[in-house]
Amino acid sequence: MDKLPKPLRVSPVFSTTSWLFWITLCFGAFLALYTPYKLLLMGLSQTNDGALTFSALASFFLGTLSGAMGIRWCVLLMLSYIGISKHQAQEDIPRDVQLPYVSILVPAHCEAQCIQDALSALVNLDYPAYEVIVVDDGSDDETYQLALPFAGRHESDYGVCDVKVFTKPNQGKWSAHNFGLRRASGTLILCIDADSRIDAGALRLMVRHMRDKRVGAVSGQIRVRNRGTLITLLQSLEYVLANGAMRLSQGVTGTVMIVPGPIGLFRREALQRVQSEANQDDQSHENLSVRGPFSRLTFAEDFHLSLSMLSLGYRVVYEPHAVAHTKAPANIPGLISQRYRWNRGTMQVLSWYVRRVLKGMRSPSRLNVWIVSTSLLDFYCMPIIYTILLGSLVMFLLSGGSLALLAIWGAAACLINIMSGHIYTIAHRDRASLLFLAPLFDCYQGILLHCAWLIATYDECRGAGMRW
Repeated sequence: MDKLPKPLRVSPVFSTTSWLFWITLCFGAFLALYTPYKLLLMGLSQTNDGALTFSALASFFLGTLSGAMGIRWCVLLMLSYIGISKHQAQEDIPRDVQLPYVSILVPAHCEAQCIQDALSALVNLDYPAYEVIVVDDGSDDETYQLALPFAGRHESDYGVCDVKVFTKPNQGKWSAHNFGLRRASGTLILCIDADSRIDAGALRLMVRHMRDKRVGAVSGQIRVRNRGTLITLLQSLEYVLANGAMRLSQGVTGTVMIVPGPIGLFRREALQRVQSEANQDDQSHENLSVRGPFSRLTFAEDFHLSLSMLSLGYRVVYEPHAVAHTKAPANIPGLISQRYRWNRGTMQVLSWYVRRVLKGMRSPSRLNVWIVSTSLLDFYCMPIIYTILLGSLVMFLLSGGSLALLAIWGAAACLINIMSGHIYTIAHRDRASLLFLAPLFDCYQGILLHCAWLIATYDECRGAGMRW
């Protein structure tokens, strides 16, 4: 007999460490004000009889940039803390309450190594009644044959699960999702990746957010399960910081912009509204069997779907304790390849959204604020700003700037990353030992990941093709 899952503990785990938040916020606010003040004064002292020099320009640029980014960092930290507090106040669903039937879609392409483990976990979720729909998207390995024995009814101590297994020609992940959705009977749809493992209680935690009829989707948390290399450890820290700074913040306003592929719960009614709008934009698609809310127009169907729901007025929220354990790329080529796909998809979705707005189609103002202040800024501006920043630092040193002063600023920035990262690891119940990698994180994000961005930008500009 399988072991029962651990009780769902949603009691406060953060209230006793609120002092850490206030210390971190005060320290960050001090840096956000003091750093630009010192740099701007330094720039004024480096002017030559009122004429701007290169060193003065570098100081002015660094001062303005540090001030703007520092203020934004403080705002995101405050919103994250509000998100943590709201999550703690969320009531759990009593065990005797009847829960809606859920369909779990599992698109799979060449997942023979992990499909059996994934299905073994899915048939033992802590949920009374649900179905799992596996869609093999034209795999050239034994994915379909290995999944087929799971077809049928599975009864456990937690409830009843019906498994259906299908296969179809390869057309892409979006088509596998739409194919499975047409065969689903649940009022709620959980989408996961075939190489992910979700915690037994994750679905119940996500469903409780659906009691609010305004909520169209719920994002779960992604956690890297293979942490045996430096690259995977850095990705683990990246996921903690990204979930903490962005999803927790965006969840406060119900504007989580990316419901990730490894774990996302959707209201079927919201999916149908997205599909109705998508059909008007994609009249040319002849294969009606795979038409649906998951778009073929971009390589990031999860981002595209999330923005589509938000544009229709639905709220998209975040459940930090609904965890999907995913396998991350373990080497640099694999990481570059993954981020290349993500970057290509993000460029396409943002271009689609901007065109949509320019055509006069309405979107909630809260969504537009998040798009401008995070997505457009982080994705299109930060790689360029980071390059200019490196050049400004070199000019600062060559013009006689103090290396010791630069080291102090670097140490302060590293310290603030560790302090805020500790808040996010507590909120997500992850390992604080990841914070030892904080000194390397800026190099990982600013250099390694930006290489993937450059390659993706070049290929997107020349219209290079890409598949699943």
